[in-house]
Amino acid sequence: QAGTRAAAGHSHVISVHCPLTPATRGLLGRTEFRLMQRGVLLINCARGDVIDKQALVGALDSGVLAGVGLDVHWVEPADPHEPLYRHPKVLALPHMGTITHEVYTRFAQILCENIVRRREGRELLKRLC
Repeated sequence: QAGTRAAAGHSHVISVHCPLTPATRGLLGRTEFRLMQRGVLLINCARGDVIDKQALVGALDSGVLAGVGLDVHWVEPADPHEPLYRHPKVLALPHMGTITHEVYTRFAQILCENIVRRREGRELLKRLC
């Protein structure tokens, strides 16, 4: 976390993209938010638990964060009635950051190929698209 803390103090925009592991759970918490300059924009495309939710709310309320974009949540599907999602500095998406025409075209291609492969008794290309 030393690298995360060093970067936090110098960044204007932080975009989080990492798997959720024991090492990344709570990667951004009270300590990291205290090190940030005021007005940082934060984007989380990793996993909800990479950010300490209570610390996030505190950083939003104190002005450390100018805004946060969430494409992932602590519980999915996200509860739209949760106060965090009503915060004026929060923009939340329903975990759809990878939804593009190209992705859906590839999903359809894999699905069709896997239907043929299953009927023929062959191994599937991918079990998950």
